[in-house]
Amino acid sequence: MTQSNISITRELSFITAYTGEDELILLSRALNLGLNLLFRQVAEQALIDNRLPREEAVTILGLERVKEIEYAKAALEQDIRRGLTL
Repeated sequence: MTQSNISITRELSFITAYTGEDELILLSRALNLGLNLLFRQVAEQALIDNRLPREEAVTILGLERVKEIEYAKAALEQDIRRGLTL
């Protein structure tokens, strides 16, 4: 067994023992949480790459997160322009 398999087994055993929930329910929740996180990460990257309309990004990520991404992107672009003129 690889280290990641041991870790997953240990984590699942701990969560099952602590919560008393069924393993299949926990695995279903974990898959849902993981897919949601991956979905949000891909949506963020699509917004950064100008491949996701802002309105759709707001629906997926929320207005505050979209503003954070836009601010960071603008700051990075400004730093790059400033660096190119030195």
